[in-house]
Amino acid sequence: MINKSIVEVIPLPVEQLHFSKIKISNKIIKKFALQPGDEIEIVCNRNSTIVEIVSINEKEPIIHCSETLMQGFHLPIEPFTISLYKVSQNKLELGPIVGLLTDIIEKNNEVSLGSIDDFCRELSHYANEIGVLFYVFSLKKYSEEYGYYLLDDKWQKSTVPYPHVVHNRIHSRKREQSDLFKTFVHELQVNKIPFFNDHFLNKWEVHEILLEHEHLLSYIPETKLLTTKQDLNEMLEKHECVFIKPVYGSQGKNIFRISKNHENRYFLDYTTFSGEIETVYEGFTALFQSLYSRFKQQTFIIQQCIPLLSYKEKPLDFRLLCQKQENEKWQITSAVARVSSKDQFVSNIARGGEIKKVNDILFENFESKSVPHIKRLMKDVAIEVASIIDLSTEGIFAELGIDLALDVEGKPTIIEVNTKPSKNHDQDKPSSKIRPSAKAILQHCVYLANKYHF
Repeated sequence: MINKSIVEVIPLPVEQLHFSKIKISNKIIKKFALQPGDEIEIVCNRNSTIVEIVSINEKEPIIHCSETLMQGFHLPIEPFTISLYKVSQNKLELGPIVGLLTDIIEKNNEVSLGSIDDFCRELSHYANEIGVLFYVFSLKKYSEEYGYYLLDDKWQKSTVPYPHVVHNRIHSRKREQSDLFKTFVHELQVNKIPFFNDHFLNKWEVHEILLEHEHLLSYIPETKLLTTKQDLNEMLEKHECVFIKPVYGSQGKNIFRISKNHENRYFLDYTTFSGEIETVYEGFTALFQSLYSRFKQQTFIIQQCIPLLSYKEKPLDFRLLCQKQENEKWQITSAVARVSSKDQFVSNIARGGEIKKVNDILFENFESKSVPHIKRLMKDVAIEVASIIDLSTEGIFAELGIDLALDVEGKPTIIEVNTKPSKNHDQDKPSSKIRPSAKAILQHCVYLANKYHF
């Protein structure tokens, strides 16, 4: 790439500017060594046309295009900011174009992106700052070449250009198994469009990957795939308490906790939308019979319970958000402590958990001189897990939520790896500032666009 400049694109009615001409400010003409009257090819990913350069006396980097040209490129008929690349002496290209795939709710002419609506707004605002054209779209609208730009603080439906990069924020594993999704992913692969994070990882898959790395074994609770009655019995013989988790579960749903006392009485807790339900069983056979029908419906893992640090007698864990930078290295962009709600044994925010600052929790439970070491160990473990998952799985992963818990000595345990981490974990989330996690997403998109296209 020879040169690029962030420009403001201003559409003009065709009566003010013919579609075969493009007005470019003197600043860009000089920077790109162009000449007024030159005919150049202007490109917007799959679309291109030949236009004549008209010079305008503007100090700022501005280009004027006809509305007809914008429509042909599927670009907004509103002023927007984007980067302009000089590909060759007679070729300019607009980009990068980033599309975020998610579930979109349309009702009464209003559009909502659910739990990631605020986050997508941050992405859109930051994209405007760094010269990226950003839009959101759904699988259904993609086939119709429609998406949504944030214009005048509202998501406006519009035709959209083909993306240079796609970020996957589909919330449903079932939807990722659909024929429509598979067709979409295949098309991206054929066209060499980078697509991250391109699929959910299941808990057993992650566990098997991490088990291959000896230096992580002391941080991993004993875990087995639940395939037979004997699997559960053996784990309960070995451990006084176990968790049973769905391999494809999320948001703390359908998790069972089983504990037993010295009289071989079994205590069952499980998460439901209505709260916690505890049931007591006098023997293992009665316990298993009550669970058998549930186990047939989906695949579960069994995991030992480890005595962990708590907060005011409530279960506690930590979410560390790991994101890949332009240099392909992982770093922590946010970290929070999550405390379960009353009478819950999972700390997921979707189940009423509470966010706390990591430092507040650590300084309350450990000597001050130990806190930096504990934080460093948590960070090192999280980044190591993210790096290993990235290198050991197919597809592009650039954002992972690593859930850790601590024991009373400050040693971390790896609880879970999330490929689509929640965007509602920041304590005191700023109403106007753009979070580092949002910036990291778009910075990596630009890196991928440059790597695969420009």
